[in-house]
Amino acid sequence: MTRPGFGAFSSAVARAQAAVRSQHCQPPTFRPAQSERGTIRCTKCGGNLNYTASAIDGRTTGRCSTAGCVTWND
Repeated sequence: MTRPGFGAFSSAVARAQAAVRSQHCQPPTFRPAQSERGTIRCTKCGGNLNYTASAIDGRTTGRCSTAGCVTWND
């Protein structure tokens, strides 16, 4: 999904999205078999990043527990 060196040029949000998608949204459907919810280490501050991945459409959301840090809805 990403090339070596991706982390050096991408934003913390892009790295977090890639981590969630590479773990749960595998080809050929690019969505999990069932909806997933979990926590990973934040790519910006190292805190707890809570995420969800939808089995219906493969969309992901995430929010770091640190105020003003990484957050996304796609």
